[in-house]
Amino acid sequence: MRAGANAPSTSAPRAPTRARADVSRARRCRTAEASTTSRARVGRGDDDVANLHRRLLLFAFASAASTVAADAEATSNTAVSDAWSAVTGSTSDLTFPKTFLGNWLVESRTASASAPLGREFVRDIGAFERISREIDQTEPLVYPLRFMENARGDVVFDRAFNVRALAEASRGSGGKRALDGDIEWSVDDPNVLKLTSTDGARVFYKVTARSMDRDDEKRTITTSELAQVVVDRDVAGGAPSVKSTRVVTKFKWRTPEQANGGPQIVASQTVYEYLVAGAASDDDFIAARGRPVEVDVYRLAMIPWTDA
Repeated sequence: MRAGANAPSTSAPRAPTRARADVSRARRCRTAEASTTSRARVGRGDDDVANLHRRLLLFAFASAASTVAADAEATSNTAVSDAWSAVTGSTSDLTFPKTFLGNWLVESRTASASAPLGREFVRDIGAFERISREIDQTEPLVYPLRFMENARGDVVFDRAFNVRALAEASRGSGGKRALDGDIEWSVDDPNVLKLTSTDGARVFYKVTARSMDRDDEKRTITTSELAQVVVDRDVAGGAPSVKSTRVVTKFKWRTPEQANGGPQIVASQTVYEYLVAGAASDDDFIAARGRPVEVDVYRLAMIPWTDA
């Protein structure tokens, strides 16, 4: 597994002048009802779907806070995850310490964007250029993030909630996203997320492998998720865009006393994008030889968000 990202620092980021406005905008990202299977409202602008799916990879997806199911229901809810783990040999979901449970406010900065094999291999050059411009921005993207419990009592990403929150926050970064559409995801079958906008664009995200290395003594976690992403813009005669993506995230956390008002959780996240046979030209696919065609790196800092 190529991590490609340096271990995160625990130093506090410079407070942005626009943070208050971003926090206010983030508050509108709350979901009103709790459910272990979530459908959240989301949408996109003219050419933003690909860039949105790339952004939602920051912590993968999410849903609304839910209560743990009763024991009888929990048995059936975990059956799918158990079967997936048995077949793939991978953990059924990424799990985190109990201290992660609840709501957080994230400051995200784009550290780098590169095309290791050359720009001619990049599938969406427009999205790549937008990400590259984010490197020079002095103010971070600010959005809420939520961790929840699944039926097992494990702390996991609330992926549906997180997608909606990130889409809402991203509206202020140049996109024309109206939050109209659906996100489908189940906390107890977390490997598939479906996003459909009201204009017919669809994003299908399926995790095909994952791994994690957690050291509670050092308070570090390294996670890796490999997924296939299909973006169908519902254009007559147009073929869906298909790509393979690996997200490697290095977390480091500390106690509230150690944080002393600064970030309690920090992370360095690297997103690798690969060509898929049949979705790219045969020449490009062969030339890439399984190597990433795009690598984007983000720096994340998280503080508890009690105003959620």
